[in-house]
Amino acid sequence: MQKSLELPNTQIRLNNRRMSELICEQISDWIMDGTLEAGQKISEDDLADKFGVSRMPVREAIRMLGAKGLVQSVPYAGSTVRKLNEGEIREVYMLRSVLEPLACKVSSQNIDAAQLKQLVNVQNALEACGEGPIGLETSKSMYQLNREFHMCMYRPCGMERLMQMIDNLWDSIAYLRMRTAIDPRYPKQMQQEHRRYISLLEQRDGETLAAQLEENLKRHIVDIPGMGAVRILGSRSAVDQPIS
Repeated sequence: MQKSLELPNTQIRLNNRRMSELICEQISDWIMDGTLEAGQKISEDDLADKFGVSRMPVREAIRMLGAKGLVQSVPYAGSTVRKLNEGEIREVYMLRSVLEPLACKVSSQNIDAAQLKQLVNVQNALEACGEGPIGLETSKSMYQLNREFHMCMYRPCGMERLMQMIDNLWDSIAYLRMRTAIDPRYPKQMQQEHRRYISLLEQRDGETLAAQLEENLKRHIVDIPGMGAVRILGSRSAVDQPIS
């Protein structure tokens, strides 16, 4: 007999968003904070009971999570939280090191004063969050603010397909990046990198910004738990690299 999922009962209330999107967001949060672990089987029936809804929006939410790369579904076997292997993690970072520098290079020529101000505001909030004690909730907030910082940096590129690809790549490794955010060195290192990015955007120096971001992304993979010996496409030594 399959063990029932030990998840908090969560009432989903409709507003101007579809039920399946709200459920998808909640399950994403549970995957990100470790409530649902990589490789864990998830049941549509159990989730429907927990949310107090029918199976239909849950099934649609799981389909959406599958498209994001967070859930893997096998016919007649069910769905599980996707567990990335070393090669898949390396692939994600290889793709990020190509797509994100491209986005920020184009953004550097398009970004306006209001968008720069928004980017600075997000960074200020991120730094304020990093001043508190590091724990699960703090690391989750820092991850979300870090993600929003990067998306604010890329959105001015104006390329929707590129943004969707980047967004999906971030989704696929969210739970891994959250684990690195617990490291006490994380806030300071991220502050240095982000302030450098803002400065280069203000100077509209897209070439230097793209090169800096690419190098940082190639280095970041060694910060992932269990990936310390991995290198990707020209990255520097994995030994003694700081958390970022």
